[in-house]
Amino acid sequence: MRTIHVAVAGLGFVGRETVRLLRANRERFRGRLGADVELAAVADRDVHREARRLGLPVSVLRVRDPRRLASLPGIDIVVEVLGGLDAPRALALSSLKTGRHLVTANKRLLSHCWDELRRAAARGSARLYFEASVAGGIPVLQALDNGFAANRIEAVYGILNGTTNYILSSLEHAGPGATMQSALAQAQAAGFAEKDPTMDLSGEDSVQKVSVLASLLTGRALPPGRIARQGITGIERQDIDFALGTLSRTPRLLGVLRLDWGKTVRLEAHVFPTLVPLEHPLAAVRRQYNAVMVKASHADDLMFYGKGAGPGPTASAVVGDVFMLCRDILGAAPSKPRPPVKVELIPVSESVSPYYLRLFAQDKPGVLAKIAAALGRRGISIASIHQSDVPAKDGVPIVLTTHPAKLGAFKAALREILGLGSVARRHTMLRMLP
Repeated sequence: MRTIHVAVAGLGFVGRETVRLLRANRERFRGRLGADVELAAVADRDVHREARRLGLPVSVLRVRDPRRLASLPGIDIVVEVLGGLDAPRALALSSLKTGRHLVTANKRLLSHCWDELRRAAARGSARLYFEASVAGGIPVLQALDNGFAANRIEAVYGILNGTTNYILSSLEHAGPGATMQSALAQAQAAGFAEKDPTMDLSGEDSVQKVSVLASLLTGRALPPGRIARQGITGIERQDIDFALGTLSRTPRLLGVLRLDWGKTVRLEAHVFPTLVPLEHPLAAVRRQYNAVMVKASHADDLMFYGKGAGPGPTASAVVGDVFMLCRDILGAAPSKPRPPVKVELIPVSESVSPYYLRLFAQDKPGVLAKIAAALGRRGISIASIHQSDVPAKDGVPIVLTTHPAKLGAFKAALREILGLGSVARRHTMLRMLP
């Protein structure tokens, strides 16, 4: 019986769970594959301590430097769950170039080094699997890559970050004293937010995942720096309450990818907090859960839902990739990555959406007329206006919504509005899902 040797780099939460799942499923894999999947080596800065905690046998080689895994004889698959960029990049490139297949959960590595990784894989005739890099345990990447072979993927969008979703959804029915800060503290206490949550709150985490999705579907790298983003820190509790009570909507941080297929694929990619209608499936996605909506040319609309992070879901996706790789190795299937297509990135200023805008203005005649005029000059139609009777520190709150408009035109109008002497600079602007 053939033995496929696996090495795991990184024994943090995900790495430890990956090792446990590999060992626990060894007999099951043997029955399904007709081959033995053996954990041959592990790497970690505290490798001896972690190996003892996991109860690993002495036959499993222990190394401190993960880069050594790429040169160990007999290793077939390297699993990278280190986190970060520099060390994973070095390990990934050397592994692929020397013909070792790679499984990674590292969205940062993939989004920043896509072309390098693909070239290294081609050079070494190696495979690169990365299901766990987007939406944790939800098997959306394999579905997009293989399950829709008869389709063109026209759009992929959804909730790609569990931390921001936990914060926003927990405020929907929280008490009157709850704030964005208190919801963040609750998420941190529950283990759903990092001590430094900047990557999540700013939208950068979701941007990296949109980058991976775009690169997978087009075969072309889309660096995170080219993807427009807005985080959730500008949303206030009163925006959530107003959206729920008056607009029958709720905010979600959405990563969006739209593809218009032709000789050149026109690509729209961005991450923005968006007011979602309460009857939309994404509005029902709460706490740390993720959901990905896929629009396919023949399969139409589908939704993938589940836990987007955590050691269990992530390790589940990693080990699933190991299983798929073993099947490919045993079947001697040729490695044929998706051929790259020509891509044109649509400027985010051309992106079309309805908008929500909360302003604070002086309560005097003519102010609303000036606001409406600034929008009208850019061809933007107002859908509704709501003015509060209760003045605030910066003036009377005004909330308006628009019909669909280009983002560039709306931002130009907003700059003019905020330049009016009767309007405070403080404001909240959100996209609205049509």
